[in-house]
Order: sequence, then C-alpha cells, then structure tokens
Amino acid sequence: MDNARRTVLKSLLVQRHLQKYETFRGEYVRVAGEIARELRKTAPSRAQYYRWLSGGLKGGQPYPDACRVLEAMLPPWTASELFGAAPPELMGAERGVPPHGERGLLAPLAHSFPATALEGAWATGYRFSRPAKHHVDVAHVVAATDRTVRALNFPPEPRTEGHSVPYRNQIEAELVGRHLVGVWRNTTDARYFGTLHLAVLPGEAVMEGWYTGLNSDVEAGQGSWKWVKLDPGSVAGTDFSEVALQEPGWLYGLLDSHSQYDAPLTLTDILENR
Repeated sequence: MDNARRTVLKSLLVQRHLQKYETFRGEYVRVAGEIARELRKTAPSRAQYYRWLSGGLKGGQPYPDACRVLEAMLPPWTASELFGAAPPELMGAERGVPPHGERGLLAPLAHSFPATALEGAWATGYRFSRPAKHHVDVAHVVAATDRTVRALNFPPEPRTEGHSVPYRNQIEAELVGRHLVGVWRNTTDARYFGTLHLAVLPGEAVMEGWYTGLNSDVEAGQGSWKWVKLDPGSVAGTDFSEVALQEPGWLYGLLDSHSQYDAPLTLTDILENR
C-alpha cells in the first residue's frame, strides 16, 4: 500500500508501537473490556487485522462493535476517519517528525534528559472550579520522540468531583530543560482543552506546575497540577480497568503533600479498599 493510501489507523498504530498483531490484539481486548466484556470477542483475526490496515474492507470499515472499540482506543478519531487516508502531517509523525514544538519557538532550548525517563504510570491531581473541586487520575505516559511525550489519563476510570462522567484527557507535551510544556484535550467533551506547564523535579518521579483551560468562550481558568510517578513494580501486570481510585479530595491531598524525597507511591496507595 503506497503512502498516498495509508490509513489513519495504520499511522496511529505505528506511532504508538501497536502495529504488531499480538500487541494490537492485547490492547484491543483490554479497551473492549472497559466498555463491555462481551466486546472482547470482537477482536479481529490476524487476516482481518491486516485487511483493516490496508483499508481494503468492503463498506470501508468493520462492524459497529469493532468501530466502537477502535474509537475508544484512538480518541478523538472517528471510525470513518480511522479508515480514511492518512494526511501528510500524520505520516510525518509516524516517521518520527514531532507533532509540534521541536521545530518551533522552543526548539533552540535543550531538554535536560530523554523523554523515556518519564514513561510509565503517574498518579495526578488538580483543583478546578469555584469553590474548589478535585480531579484525580492515572496518566499513562509514553515517549513519542527523545523530546516529546503523549499521555492518556485512563484507565482506571478518572474521578472528577461533582461529575458523573469524569474528565478523560489526552496530552501532548515536549521537554524544555527540566520543564514539560504542552497541551491537553478532554476526549469526553472535546469542547474543553488547554495547556500545561510542569516542572520535573530531580529524580524524574514528581512533577508540579499549572494547567490553563477554558471556563467559557471568553474566560480562561487555571489551577495547580501535581504528578507523582507510581512504582513500576507495583503496577506490573495490573488490569487497570479492574481497579478504582480513591475519593478525589483524599487522593488530591495525598499527591499534594508528596515530595520528591518521599518513598515512591505504589498503586495500592491510591486505590479504594486499600
């Protein structure tokens, strides 16, 4: 398949290192189980999967249940977009060209360590609204390049105080010195987006700083945001879709009081029924 006809799906999977069938199927089954257990059975066979990548499906896309899972795996793309031709900028990102930043205004400013140092699961929390409410989640950080990272804050299900549907955020950011500077977008309600600026404390296990967002079309908001990396050994083999976070106000307090000199937090520290 030549590049002019490469699908968005294939480009996104290559970016995320999910293009190998076994790796893709594992992630597909995990995400499907978060939606409904019966959807795990909709994972494609090896032959079907490679037809998905080639864009050679009759009707242009798979059955609705599979489309539902793919949209949950790769927000904010719709199924029709995923099986369409990849735009040039997406194929550039697949080849390692950064999605933003590295060729821009901050490019002359060096990063102090490789982005791979930030990979892993992070417990994060911030305050929002007046009077203050709290949001907590586990952000899964992957290095996109030596300088840039991407993150999703689920699973487990985030907890947003006062909201029956929590904020689900997608993040892209770049390292500048010891700072992580980037953007976030709420994939639950795509109207909401903003920026983040976090200082990475020595040891690369605690980040603290600020986010900005929109309160309305004509009002910007801001708040503090604290990130604490979880001990990798405590999360190994965990099915994050099967666990639940502590109450937001309590967990935010735990994160806010955590310093770079404290013992690493474990997954058990932040879960209900500890």
